[in-house]
Amino acid sequence: MQEFLESDTIWSFLLNTVGLISLVVGSWLILKLLAFIIKLKKNHKVNAKNYINLLKLPSKFKGQTQIGVQSSIQQNLELNILLSDESILETVYKGKVDVGEKIFVIDSSKFQNGIYYLSITTSFQKILRKIIVDN
Repeated sequence: MQEFLESDTIWSFLLNTVGLISLVVGSWLILKLLAFIIKLKKNHKVNAKNYINLLKLPSKFKGQTQIGVQSSIQQNLELNILLSDESILETVYKGKVDVGEKIFVIDSSKFQNGIYYLSITTSFQKILRKIIVDN
């Protein structure tokens, strides 16, 4: 048995077998990774069309302020004004928006001066922005 374990042929065979198995498993993992990356890029291109763009917000909200969003598809949208603890102070809009630009008007004179949050939620994303009311 001692001669069997000390044989160069046995160790060479074991090392070659381990190397071959490692090569096969490594190649399989690389193919799976490439397939995942291709699928991720494809899904990103599809999902990028579903997102909305929030147009530039004013630095301070005073009186009636317009908020603009652009949507590339018709989708449900909810626009809320939140307090600092993220509880809803006012729901500005809840419903479907069509393709294109949609303007919402917020009457900030109803709110006390301070910091609030603007929350826009669709089935694909959630946008949260800090707003300052200074009436």
